[in-house]
Amino acid sequence: MSQLTHTQVCPAASALRSVSATRVNGSSALAGFYFGYWFSHWRA
Repeated sequence: MSQLTHTQVCPAASALRSVSATRVNGSSALAGFYFGYWFSHWRA
């Protein structure tokens, strides 16, 4: 029984982890792009 629940929970946990990692990477990339855009305009 515990093995069955483990196999059912593992894919969900890995999927949630990948989704959270993608969200963090996307937000950091967006923040970096925004900072570069603002910095280039502030210098000019």
